[in-house]
Amino acid sequence: MEPDEYGRMFDAEDALWWYRALRLYLGDAFDRARLPRDARILDVGCGSGGNLAMLAERYGRVAGCDLSEEAVRLCRARGLERVLAADLNHLPFRAGVFDAVLASDVFECREVDEAAAIAEIARITRPGGRVILTVAAFQFLLSEHDAAVHSVRRYTRARARRAFAAGGLEIIRMSYLFGLFFLPIALYRLARRRRRGPEAPRRSDVFLPPLPINATLLAAARAERLLGSAVSLPLGTTLLVELVRRGPGV
Repeated sequence: MEPDEYGRMFDAEDALWWYRALRLYLGDAFDRARLPRDARILDVGCGSGGNLAMLAERYGRVAGCDLSEEAVRLCRARGLERVLAADLNHLPFRAGVFDAVLASDVFECREVDEAAAIAEIARITRPGGRVILTVAAFQFLLSEHDAAVHSVRRYTRARARRAFAAGGLEIIRMSYLFGLFFLPIALYRLARRRRRGPEAPRRSDVFLPPLPINATLLAAARAERLLGSAVSLPLGTTLLVELVRRGPGV
């Protein structure tokens, strides 16, 4: 991610509708995992700490890591102390030490070696433990936003199955998120791609809209969440993948 994007994320992620809705979905995924209160959880690629703070409120032993020292600094500015700089491709943790691992919007990044990273996550997750991933969906939606956050790949269900069902990890649930927003976001990004000149600066789509608009978008996302609990959405801008680490006796 471009260095200034961490500050933009830090400023927006507590209020911006998209981050708030995503944390609702992540909370649902952790509820389904039925982890004990003292579960050991790692947020890899924790960014400026919004998801990590949510997990710290729910569980007693939560840690985070990110490749960026700036991300670590911003997490500590939130009061999150169990954070360190680390490379997802070579994690500095013992095998099987975590009950659950979260990686949200990490596997898209050009710094991530997909096969090495999923092998490392599988290695540090105990047998029977959970892995929860969110990844950007549909490669044709690659845009200026992706360039700013160093995303080079986006996923479909089929690509996720090929990439993540490895190292003893078994996919138990996949769901597209933000399907109600798929068409407007696709049209916006395609139009912006056509307008953008070759020398224009790359900048993400992270910004806080006027409060009434932000509230309306959050309400729509909450309504979709209720719909998604009953039916599987055929598309969306994000894919949520839930996995279990299989092992002897599991």
